[in-house]
Amino acid sequence: MKRVLLFLVICCHILTLAAQKKAPKWMGKEKNAVLTVTTYKKDNTVLHKGLGFFVSESGEALSAYSLFKDAQKANVTDAAGNTYPVTFIIGADELYDVIKVQVSVPKKVSYLPLVSEALPAGTKVYLMPYSTGKNIAFSEGQITEVSRLKDSYSYYKISFPLMTGQSNAPMLTENGEVFGLAQDDASGKNANSYAVSARYANSLALKSSDAFNTVYTSIGIRKAWPASADEALVSLYLMAGTQNAEEYLNTLNDFIARFPNVPEGYLNRASHYAYNRAVLASGPAEESKLLALALEDINTSGKYSKSKGDMWFNKAKLIYGVSADSTLNDKNWTVDAALESLQQAIKEDDQPVYHQLLGDIYFARKNYEDAYANYMITNNSNVASSASYYMAAKARENMPGANLGELIMLLDSAIAKNRPTASAETAEYVLERVELRMKLMQYKEAVDDYDLYYRLMGGRVSDAFFYYREQAKFRLGDLAGALKDIREAIKMSPQDPNYYAEEASIYIRMQTCDQALASIEKALSIAPDFAACYRLKGVCFIRQEKKAEACAAFQKAKELGDPVADKLIQEHCK
Repeated sequence: MKRVLLFLVICCHILTLAAQKKAPKWMGKEKNAVLTVTTYKKDNTVLHKGLGFFVSESGEALSAYSLFKDAQKANVTDAAGNTYPVTFIIGADELYDVIKVQVSVPKKVSYLPLVSEALPAGTKVYLMPYSTGKNIAFSEGQITEVSRLKDSYSYYKISFPLMTGQSNAPMLTENGEVFGLAQDDASGKNANSYAVSARYANSLALKSSDAFNTVYTSIGIRKAWPASADEALVSLYLMAGTQNAEEYLNTLNDFIARFPNVPEGYLNRASHYAYNRAVLASGPAEESKLLALALEDINTSGKYSKSKGDMWFNKAKLIYGVSADSTLNDKNWTVDAALESLQQAIKEDDQPVYHQLLGDIYFARKNYEDAYANYMITNNSNVASSASYYMAAKARENMPGANLGELIMLLDSAIAKNRPTASAETAEYVLERVELRMKLMQYKEAVDDYDLYYRLMGGRVSDAFFYYREQAKFRLGDLAGALKDIREAIKMSPQDPNYYAEEASIYIRMQTCDQALASIEKALSIAPDFAACYRLKGVCFIRQEKKAEACAAFQKAKELGDPVADKLIQEHCK
């Protein structure tokens, strides 16, 4: 017992000596940079409390990610008792438990300068905890081990353990430069402590790809934008599908505040005002105000656009899109207003892409000649697209003297433009080309297109697909292929009598009437009044030289309204 008491006395003496050590001169000034961090749940109750510290005079601070996970808001308090809100998250790393945040401060604050490079083992270091008094209970020791953290950043083992509440306190050099955030000994031995590189924590920043990263989505506090406008725009587009109208308007406002010279911010907000006015507004009067704000944003975007015509083109595009709303009664949002803006865009800077929109307007007005002429201006330029070729085909189709071969050539170009990235859009163009090929009796090419459609759809096709490809193969003379396809259609939709009738037609062509009759009976069991099946049955009986049965079948087909039955009666039953 005496030995235990002696040990405790020695320990207390050692701790007293440590507490009495003279603090470096810089510590008295820099202690104001150390903060208590408080994070809150959605109901405003406290989630976590811990430490952090300022690393810039404008309020950038480092702390632990674990304090902020699931938090809806946070604030910090400095040694003088001043409390400031955390406004947004700059960057975070859950693995190394570090986070960089922006704190809203009214003026310049005390901060800890960062070391310029990694430190070697043996370097003398200090831990400076949060302190409101004159005496700072700092710790002093040295780096005993250095390991690689990431890139040129390091992870440090320190000679002294942490006391309760010292996690994430700054670790500093003799010159008062911060090199790490203090972390506990994960082994539980508590013989040493560790420090994760403060330079690494300070380098953290969001990228456009982080929009759906759970590291960030698990924090309810607003996130910083990526540093570059291009990356920020990607984030903006990604967030559009994840936020409601009010939230996304706030996001757009924030983007514009951060990047006031980027025209896309104003264009996106104008579109948001216009298309979401019914959700954002409380009534018709406020909807009108939002439409006015949309036009104002379009005009503002023109100040930062590279081309004079861009503002007019973007205005025309938005007005034309919104003008489809038949309930809208505003002269500024009509097709005529869109056409006027578009003509001004062409006057300012005649770009081929402007003519595609002009073609769309003419097409909607059924002015197919002018629509076709404008689509072809686009098609003869380097901005030609699958859509411009397709719409040219549709306009030409509605013009007098349309040539099917010419339409196929336009569809060829539409499909070729999309082929590097196969899509459902490409597949639809292929089906339109199939229809034209069937009209021209290009059955082999039609089957090839059906095969292409199947590949583009990744095999995800309906029973109707197999039915229509079967008909193309039937006309081509590929009876085995036709039979295989109609059986696929039957497998997918066994209650459709048309498929059994089509199967019977193939068997008749293959001179296998017994199988044809079996297919006919299946069709009639589903649809007893299927007139064409009685006609097919009659044809089978004629092939089998069963005249009476054939004539009875033809007569039944005639009674049910089959248009060919009377001719067959005249030919075989007189």
